Amino acid sequence: MSQQTVRTGQRQTKRRSTTQRMDRTTAYLMILPSLLLLGIFVLWPLVQSITHSLTDWNFYNSTFVGLKNYRLAFKNPTFLKAFSNSLKYIVISVPLGIILPFLFAHLVRSLKGLYAGLVKTTLYIPSIISGVIASVIFLFIFDYQGGIINNVLRTLGFQRYNFMAYPMSAMVAIIFTGFWGGFGYNTLYQLAGLNNIPDSYYEAAALDGCGGFKRMIYVTIPCMKNIFLLCLVNGITGQLMMMELPMLMTKGGPSNGTITPVLYIYNMFSDSAVSMGYVLACSVIMMFFSCALTSISFFFFKPDKSLE
Repeated sequence: MSQQTVRTGQRQTKRRSTTQRMDRTTAYLMILPSLLLLGIFVLWPLVQSITHSLTDWNFYNSTFVGLKNYRLAFKNPTFLKAFSNSLKYIVISVPLGIILPFLFAHLVRSLKGLYAGLVKTTLYIPSIISGVIASVIFLFIFDYQGGIINNVLRTLGFQRYNFMAYPMSAMVAIIFTGFWGGFGYNTLYQLAGLNNIPDSYYEAAALDGCGGFKRMIYVTIPCMKNIFLLCLVNGITGQLMMMELPMLMTKGGPSNGTITPVLYIYNMFSDSAVSMGYVLACSVIMMFFSCALTSISFFFFKPDKSLE
């Protein structure tokens, strides 16, 4: 009886082992196309970019120069200015892109029926408008000659103001344009997060004597941690990758006061006198800088798996 039991156990173990091998093989076959695409369109271009960034390359000839391109990039005042501008964009835009949509999401949450659907649809409209169209719209708003703001200032008896002539005001105009484009989906993200918080949490807090403000501090904000992190990472990467708005609204001026790293790389790529190795070195620096900021965000604001 015991031998039969042993043989039965061995057969079951072998059957499970065979099933597990088949499952692993099936899983590998299913992810193989994705791995191939990842390797062809991501990993291989990345390796090639890093390799060519160490050369003086012009698509036809390549000469190894080591870290020369990286040294030139870090010594270039325009490239450093572009990174400085990106940090300014991040410091100003990202908090606005989290706090104001969070407050507005509370207002939208209180709406019911047709009004709620209408407001949500209206909020999302700017998100589907391209950066080119948004730039044109706000250029008309901030225009010195016939812009809406300057017409209002002139009607009120004030002098017109050339927003695009000064670095700070030009940056504010670009930030406002970007904020307008991203306000809708940030609000909808946060509205989804608010709707996902169980009512029982608020009921328990109310029984403990917490008012509206304390419920926001001790219930809403902790439960929205993952949504805030999502908006933070999206905001950082969006500001680092921004090119359309400064290119169309200010061309990076005045005095490179609004230029971004991506716009600088684009300008260098368009210049036939600049080595493509240098352009790739700037791109690699940009990639590692973006990864570093994103990693820092995840390190200091660790996502809460219990809220997923």
